[in-house]
Amino acid sequence: MEWKPKEKPKATAFREFRLKNNVVIGVFQGSFGANPDLDIVVKYQDLRYSKRVRTPKHIHWAIDLLIKREHDPKLTNKFIAYLRDMWDRVEPFKTKEDQQKCELKLTSSENLKEFEELDQYGELSVEFMGHVIELFMIEEKTGREGAFMFKDLFDALYTGKDVFSIVSLATYNGR
Repeated sequence: MEWKPKEKPKATAFREFRLKNNVVIGVFQGSFGANPDLDIVVKYQDLRYSKRVRTPKHIHWAIDLLIKREHDPKLTNKFIAYLRDMWDRVEPFKTKEDQQKCELKLTSSENLKEFEELDQYGELSVEFMGHVIELFMIEEKTGREGAFMFKDLFDALYTGKDVFSIVSLATYNGR
């Protein structure tokens, strides 16, 4: 996968994850945070609809989880709890080799299998959300000391906060 960042040369993903539903997640070299050499940028292509390279946003999967919860609250809450608990287990990149391997240890097919029934609701697959969320967690833990945004968003989803609180957390931009 290739991506053209603004005012920079074209970049090639150093790691790609090809999903069952013809979606590709690409991991690119980033340049921000406390460890810019270990930073990553996550992009995806949904080849079912377009070849356009897109940025996954927190608001996309947060809204999709709310849609899934409307149809199957028990299983969705279990999935949210699984994702929330991942936060404590996800490890940041410690070396360049870790970053380049970019292994997803917590969102394997076996770990997500029990949640696949949720794929029939909303737009995003459990596999896509799991992989993107694990990558975002790794990114946040690698580059931002004392990061809390992800945990706060999952706590809001898990405890059933109102939609406005969830949207506010998912769209927070640091201002």
